[in-house]
Amino acid sequence: MEEDYLEIFPELEKDNHFEITSRQDIKYNCIAWAAFYDDRWMWPPGGYTLDGVVFYWPEGIEKNEKIETFINAFESLGYSICEDSDYENGYRKIALYTDEEGNCTHAARQKNNGLWTSKLGREHDIAHGNPYSIQGGDYGKVACILRKEMINL
Repeated sequence: MEEDYLEIFPELEKDNHFEITSRQDIKYNCIAWAAFYDDRWMWPPGGYTLDGVVFYWPEGIEKNEKIETFINAFESLGYSICEDSDYENGYRKIALYTDEEGNCTHAARQKNNGLWTSKLGREHDIAHGNPYSIQGGDYGKVACILRKEMINL
């Protein structure tokens, strides 16, 4: 699998922190993982269960794939747009990615040690050194970084 990921995300080859950190799991996706859920898929429209997988979307948030919609979803969870992906003590950061049409394609989150983690669709969780090492391919580019102040992080 590692070779497949390096082919899809060539920048990972230069990332000394790249590591597969979980087994494959279809019960959650990258957006949910960034929001600290590992028991559901977080994607619009949400509100249903299929083959034992819960599909969730925050109440009152638009139901489309535009980046603005995903920003609104994370703002409803206490996040706000910030300047950069640098580690800040007391904050949790996420990166949202878009394709050329402005649709959200992926989310990654920063861990307490400053490294990043992503859930790759129905596949594995991975660790990576920064949000930019998984740009390209279907994920497109980092569109924005958001942060949430954390108490007792």
